[in-house]
Amino acid sequence: MIRFLLPLAALLLATVTALPASAQIGPATHGACFLVRNMAPFSLAGRVVMKSRERYTFVLQKGQSRRACLEGEMHPGDKVELVITVFAIPLFVCDTKVDQPIQLFAVRQEEGYKYYADCR
Repeated sequence: MIRFLLPLAALLLATVTALPASAQIGPATHGACFLVRNMAPFSLAGRVVMKSRERYTFVLQKGQSRRACLEGEMHPGDKVELVITVFAIPLFVCDTKVDQPIQLFAVRQEEGYKYYADCR
């Protein structure tokens, strides 16, 4: 058994040390924690997406808030993408910072609602 494991360990060590330094470390990642708050008079759904495609999907009842964290690469300016959806159809999209709560709104218009968020 040891005779089998020693060559395997040597091969594994040679492979790891032969990789370039960047391949061993991996891409730089950043974390983003944020609070999403529904200010609309009804439930809203959506998602927060990082540049590296990590995503947090939410459904918030009227007045509900939810805190979440994601690990990954952020958009330029340390921003994430916010998408408000209805039945998975995007109704509002923006890039926003996460240093303050992300507030979601829906305002009644003549025909339907206008959906938006306080993107910075």
